Amino acid sequence: MKKIDNSTMGGRIKEQRIKAGMTQEQLAEKMCITKVAISQYENNKVDIKGSVLVEIAGILDTTAGYLLNSEIIMSNVDEQIKEMTEVFRGLGNDEIREVAMEQVKLLLKMR
Repeated sequence: MKKIDNSTMGGRIKEQRIKAGMTQEQLAEKMCITKVAISQYENNKVDIKGSVLVEIAGILDTTAGYLLNSEIIMSNVDEQIKEMTEVFRGLGNDEIREVAMEQVKLLLKMR
């Protein structure tokens, strides 16, 4: 498989789309746009409006900051922090997340 150039916004969109297990067609369908538009985004052929970038990030479970300028590079983050982040995301609603955060804070006080 060809390595994806994630040094550009389009490359990071493609990287995250593939990571999410989606085709261009599937992403386009979720956004109610054409596959051609997704291809243009991934190949840096058009400027992407901020609102569209936020929508793409939401669908691909990443941040607009990452897509825009590689703000967060998860490969550089400690594996345990990555795991904790994934667990936290999977907790569901905000109330459960708040309880979990309080538990983590209690653990910090115990060390």
